[in-house]
Parts: sequence; C-alpha cells; structure tokens
Amino acid sequence: MTALLGLPIPPAPVPASQWTQTGYGPGLTFYNPDETRLTAGTVGRISRRWEITTHGAPECEVGREPLVGYGFVYTSDPGGVGAYDPATGDRRWHAALDRRGVTRMALADGVLVILTYACDGQHSFLTAFNATTGARIWEVPLSVPSQDMIVDRGVVVVDGRPDFEASTVAHRLTTGARMWKLFGTRGDGLLSAQGRLLLRTEGEGSRAVDIKTGGTLWSTRADWYAVGSNPSGSRFYVGGRHGGLTAIDSANGNIAWVSPWPSPTVTADGERVYYPRQRTVVCLDARTGKRLWSVHLSETAGQPVRAGGLLYSPSGLDHPLSIVDAATGRAVQGGMPSSENYPPTVADGRLFLTDGNRLRAYY
Repeated sequence: MTALLGLPIPPAPVPASQWTQTGYGPGLTFYNPDETRLTAGTVGRISRRWEITTHGAPECEVGREPLVGYGFVYTSDPGGVGAYDPATGDRRWHAALDRRGVTRMALADGVLVILTYACDGQHSFLTAFNATTGARIWEVPLSVPSQDMIVDRGVVVVDGRPDFEASTVAHRLTTGARMWKLFGTRGDGLLSAQGRLLLRTEGEGSRAVDIKTGGTLWSTRADWYAVGSNPSGSRFYVGGRHGGLTAIDSANGNIAWVSPWPSPTVTADGERVYYPRQRTVVCLDARTGKRLWSVHLSETAGQPVRAGGLLYSPSGLDHPLSIVDAATGRAVQGGMPSSENYPPTVADGRLFLTDGNRLRAYY
C-alpha cells in the first residue's frame, strides 16, 4: 500500500452543545464542555429574543428549567411538557399531563423521560416520550412519591421522597421495566459518576453502587452525600453532617482533600470547583481544594453554571445574572433577570433563563 503524504487531515467534528439533564448531565457538574459559540467575545451582543409561559393555572404546576438537545428546547408548559424551536420559541409538540407537575426531565438515546407528581401529592410517575415527535413510549406509576431522577447508561434512577419510604429504584430506559430496588437508601443529591451512585443508608454510613445492578462497589461509615462530580466522573464532591466540602475518588472513596466550607451544591469543570455561599460564589482549585477567588452578588447566590469559558451565577429573584471569566472571576457581562432557584441553561450559543413562571431565551 502506498502512503499518501501531505494530505490535510480533516478536523474532528465539533460535538453538539446540548444540555440534557438538570446539571447538564448525569454527573451534576453544571458544566457544558462543548459550548463554543457563547463566549466572552460574543456574550456581550446577546439580547432577549423570546419568552414563553412554563406552567398553567393549577397551583400544583411548577415551571422547570429547560433542556436542549435534538434541535429542540424542552420545558414544562401549561398542562404538560413541550418541545420548542430554540430560535423562535414556536412549539413543535406538546404532551398533556392532566393535573400533574413536572419534577425532573432528562434526554437520552432519543428519549425524553420525565418524573411527575399528581396534584394530590401522593403519586409519582415516570413517562418516556419520543424526543423528536412527542409520541408516548411508556409510563410507569411509582410505588412511592419521588423527588429526584437521573438517566445514565440506559438506566433511569429515582429517589423516594424523604417523608415517604427511603428507597432508590432503577428502571430500564427503553421499556420502563424495573431493574433493581434498594430499601433504606437515599441519594440526597442523586447523580452518576462513571455509572456509580453514592447513596446514604440511615445509621450505616454511605455506599457507592453500580447503576446497572445496584450492587455495592464500596462503603464507608462516613455520612456522605454527593453534591456534584467532576466531568470525567472520577471524583465525587460530597457533603456530610460533620464538615465541609470533601473531594473523594468515586472508584474507592479515598479522600483527595477537605475544604472547611460546606456547600449543598457545586459546579465543576475539571480544573476548578465553584459553589454558592450566601451572597458569594467561591472558586476552588480542583486538585487541592485551595480557594482561588470569589465574586460577590447583589442577593443570595444560586447554582452557578460553567460554559464557553464563562461562569453564570443567578442571584435572588429578578436580580442581575452575574457572568464572569471562569478562570479569573473577572466580570464580563450580565444584568439579565435571574432566579437563585433556577440555574441557567447554556447550549448551542443560547442562554435560557427561567423564574419558574416564564422561560426567556437570549442569543
């Protein structure tokens, strides 16, 4: 065979910038590594292009932060969920959910999975739709009301509500069939790091389990619960009753570092860890836990989001969104009305903000 020399090597295709679950993906990193269009050089030129209502009149309906993928924006909307054109806000399909509220949504393998609750507060459901057409694929009533859900490696995992049975249950993404159930466990920050879940067992510490089998991978007497992970999934960031933020190896539970500052949630990009603390967003070195810088906000800080070299930090209710350089904390842009209870969604060159009532698109 004759070698062909001097021919240009075509560039690798750029991954699509999507946001497929709460927290970006199953690892709850709140970091979109594939965003390249919305950066420090372009964010100053964006403006609000459209807005839509995210829930209807019944008090049990609550708006949810949107997902982005398969060419659509997915959000709760009056009477159910819908897929919208990200450029115009026009609705492409709608699935009615009679007297239900949406708790969580996730996109995977061409499927939109949603966790909902009935308005009576006593029942929860898992429902799967074709992400492109909105056709219902399957629905499963859950044995106990549930408050959290993730999807990873073809598995849908839900956590029971704390005022009901403590349990963690896994269902098959393609059919909804139950794969395994663990009694007496809670995620209290349900996420998957390389297919590993960190669960608390009351009075017995914590354990990491395999998402496909529910089998225990390692355990500890420490009362740990995951508040995030790094993008590779090699590390859990955990909280606990007796200390601050701790970084551990997700494969064996070995401690990498301990920070004295507790946090209920983090954002992680591999090099740095960011977390909200009162009216401040703090940045730590991911290798050592050393504090690098902090940014003061006008009101209580919400969950930061990292994308395109920027860090987006919501604040209070209708207080200005902070946008800073993710490496230095230097102010870049901001000012859009935000909500500490709803982290931004950044994908495909667009910024989406909601306060639970209205969804606004900026680009």
